[in-house]
Amino acid sequence: MTDVCIPLDLEKTASVSNNGTATLSSNTVAPGSLPKPILSLSHEDAEAAISRFQEFIRFPTVSALSPETGAYRECAAFLKSQLDGLGVMDQVFYLDEAPDHSPVVVAVWKGSQPELDVILLNSHYDVVPADVSAWTVPPFDGLRKDSKIYGRGTQDMKCVCMQYIEALRQIILNGYSPVRSIYLTFVPDEEIGGSGMAAFLESTVYKSLPGIALALDEGLASTTNTMDVFYGERLPWWISVTAQGPTGHASRFIENTAVEQLLELTKKALAFRQGQKDQLGMSLHENCTHALIKKKKLGDVTSLNITTLQAGVPVGNTFAYNCVSPQAKCSLDIRISPHMEPRDMSNLLDVWCQECSSTPGSVSWSYLEEQNASMTHATTDTDRRVNPWYGLFCDTLSTMGIELVPQVFPAATDSRFLRALGIRALGFSPMRNTEIMLHEHDEYILESNFLEGIGVYYELIQVLGAQGDEMDRMVEKKRINTDSSN
Repeated sequence: MTDVCIPLDLEKTASVSNNGTATLSSNTVAPGSLPKPILSLSHEDAEAAISRFQEFIRFPTVSALSPETGAYRECAAFLKSQLDGLGVMDQVFYLDEAPDHSPVVVAVWKGSQPELDVILLNSHYDVVPADVSAWTVPPFDGLRKDSKIYGRGTQDMKCVCMQYIEALRQIILNGYSPVRSIYLTFVPDEEIGGSGMAAFLESTVYKSLPGIALALDEGLASTTNTMDVFYGERLPWWISVTAQGPTGHASRFIENTAVEQLLELTKKALAFRQGQKDQLGMSLHENCTHALIKKKKLGDVTSLNITTLQAGVPVGNTFAYNCVSPQAKCSLDIRISPHMEPRDMSNLLDVWCQECSSTPGSVSWSYLEEQNASMTHATTDTDRRVNPWYGLFCDTLSTMGIELVPQVFPAATDSRFLRALGIRALGFSPMRNTEIMLHEHDEYILESNFLEGIGVYYELIQVLGAQGDEMDRMVEKKRINTDSSN
């Protein structure tokens, strides 16, 4: 079985044309095959969708600041008004379990068979900071220029928030009604740990669900004509390493100091890092840009970075520069690939500490946050023999002439919390033939990407929501057959 859906050789572009429609054109089509046309918006509808997206970008929802500035509340109110305006949502509300300053917006479109597991469309509306001095355009104006829409969050991931809504706006015009219920969640704080998703998973709303058949969340843009779908993520560990040693006057040759021991460990850590980096085929002079991450499949290896170093004998607001510090610390950011067992990383850290300790236990490590103590990878199965929902997802994109490439997400998203609960979750942001600009200066999305994404979700939402209980029976049957064969 192959995980890549390659139905056609297509090169597509989307634009608002002079004849008043926003369409996708196929430059190359495989002989004897025709893709299903992706949604065509009228010029008026396309312009209105882009205008609403620009308005959404103008909310400066920077994670660490927005609870105090009120930007979260204002942005959530905008989302709620857009969802209410659709006119078919059975419920649109703020989640009770989320704090007032950081609302989680939930919308429910009940299906004709509400007892079935639901479809969850998740997105986050918070963004990372933007250094205004480094941008050549205003980061929160939603500037439209040269067929691009600029602004913080245009790729990560406010585009998907609005593509969900705009797709639903078009679906409703067709008189469509889902078989299984469709839930939409718009959460804050994804960029700083995921408290918005945590609130949802602790809520009475989540606990009352019959189950989640499939969840969609964020992915990454693609620099090629393919689109990427992410079935897993690297496991994030934030580690503190502490070394203890003798102290004394800095004029003496004191042996086995805390700093010496810690430096020995950092050498081992950096050697491991280089070994993983070498597997990417990167030269010593290449930076780890987002484009390189995409090209080299960073998710396939384990990354390690030393993020802080601390030592010294404090004296008021400064340090005693003539004293040898009895303690030295560093922190490590480790992202463990699904191809490496977390237990192996733990054992490796134990060995490093043991080898670098001048006396037993003088170098030790611990987790900085308990949530990083996971020893289990959680991925969504891409074998359609056991996960028909993945097969359906691929087939739906295939009918539109879109090739999918399954990958491991190199960083962390809210999907990790869903997968940890055994929920099938796919990371997917329908952007192709473009630069990867999330977290970059002058972040933008092509107008054509934004419009094409609306069309992609227009098809996906209808197909996923139309699946009856036969899909659940198929999932159960395949699970039993797989268990029996094992």
